[in-house]
Amino acid sequence: MQGIEAMKINAELVKKLRADKQWSQEQLAAACGLNLRTIQRLENTGNASIESVRALAAVFAVDASSLQLSSETSDAIIPTPLSVVKDCFVQFADFSGTASKYQYWWFLVFVLLISALAEIISPTLRQFVTVIILLPFLAVGTRRLNDAGQNVWWQLMYLVPFGFVVVLFFMAKDSIQPTLSAPPAADSRA
Repeated sequence: MQGIEAMKINAELVKKLRADKQWSQEQLAAACGLNLRTIQRLENTGNASIESVRALAAVFAVDASSLQLSSETSDAIIPTPLSVVKDCFVQFADFSGTASKYQYWWFLVFVLLISALAEIISPTLRQFVTVIILLPFLAVGTRRLNDAGQNVWWQLMYLVPFGFVVVLFFMAKDSIQPTLSAPPAADSRA
């Protein structure tokens, strides 16, 4: 893996620093030279690129490391399945960004369980539940395919008999999240 690594930042600290300056998210985005959507994402999820962290640190006049969560802290912040499902519903219209395998598979388990329960109660209820869950399911699927480096249109395979197998294969692929610590490619010439 090569490229830019996403890191966890202290989103609450960023919100506090922004509130201390009495800035809106739009004003912070303009001051940092970042997109408004980037500011919203990092305040909501705590995920940011190194460049975003450096821009925030420069604007707030703090050390970049003070915005980052330590590895012990970020390891301790493993979302619960319930919080993953809640986040998927909150981000129901977010078709950009990424979703981890953990997020996608827990939301899929939730969808299957709720659909089965609704079917047991009433087939009409299952149809109603399906309509409600469809947009968040497509959104998390799109973010998962983005994370796996696949085309989001693969989700159309759900409409083909046994096409879900192809979609689930792509959903199970590892993230293409690159790291900065990858060594440069060695020159094969002697």
